[in-house]
Amino acid sequence: MDRIKLKITDFILVNDYPLWENYRKSKFPNRHIFDRVIVNNKANVKRPFRLKLMLYYDDVKDEFTIGFNGSIRKWYFGSNTRKDLNYSEFLDCIKLLSIKIGLREIDLWKAKITQLESGITLLLKSYLKGIMNCLAKYRNFSREIEKTTLYFKGKRNKDGMDSNYKIKCYEKNLEMNKNNKSFFDNPIKMNVLKKFLFLRTELDVKKVSGVNFFKEKANTLEKIKNNWNEINLELIKRFEAIQFVDLISEEKVIDVTILGKRDYKKYMQFENIKKNGFYEELEKFELTNLDTNKTKKLKAYFKNYEMFLDKRVDFRHELLSALKKKMDRIYNKSNI
Repeated sequence: MDRIKLKITDFILVNDYPLWENYRKSKFPNRHIFDRVIVNNKANVKRPFRLKLMLYYDDVKDEFTIGFNGSIRKWYFGSNTRKDLNYSEFLDCIKLLSIKIGLREIDLWKAKITQLESGITLLLKSYLKGIMNCLAKYRNFSREIEKTTLYFKGKRNKDGMDSNYKIKCYEKNLEMNKNNKSFFDNPIKMNVLKKFLFLRTELDVKKVSGVNFFKEKANTLEKIKNNWNEINLELIKRFEAIQFVDLISEEKVIDVTILGKRDYKKYMQFENIKKNGFYEELEKFELTNLDTNKTKKLKAYFKNYEMFLDKRVDFRHELLSALKKKMDRIYNKSNI
């Protein structure tokens, strides 16, 4: 569990409830806004993560609402971290948040979740460096690359459902050091960058009420607690659904003179992909061949490409195996 956006409307203040400041008038009549920042001193890091709390008061309804939108993972561990919250750490995080906010813990668990981000960071060896490029398609989502981040973004369908979440993957080590001007001049850090890939994958749900699974299992903090394992399994399930193509393995040595007509045609397609780029040719293929039997044709397209590769490593298996091993370490073991 990482970033969440929540609001709390039904709560009781504790005796040492902190004072709020930074008042400003809302653009809505009869509404007032205060804010303050909290940090987790127990994290004991040089760069604690600052979580901004908002307090809204409606003077007609005489009602207070507290909310925030930020990474509870970074708040718990510190800004620059590759750690992921396991179940017991999540429970401790919510307990600490209730103290810092000034609420009873029982009330914080009832907080409504409107957005959430569930993710995990994998430590992979150098031979998997090109693995992100192998993540080819996910449902009818668009595949987009922005700087060093890969996105699968939902296209709005007739129900408007898929547009409510996206999947993203990026190199966590680069993201953590994006503002470090001396990063690429540090030989130790460059050695780590060369030897390992810190692959971060996230399921970013921007509207919890618009995705059935999360609406049912994760629309309050208490539901996240009760459905912790199911939510993490959902991340694996959706990641497994990404269509994978091996763009890492070297090609086989092929004697074209012994190829039959059908295989020769496939080989010429393979050569064309090498020349122009896999995704450039895939886009052309989709525009001209996917009116019917879309899934079947795409599966054949990937298979025909990979038949000319010297596949000594099952890279997809390696990736999913690492994902499941890491996920096993953050489960609520009492529910297994």
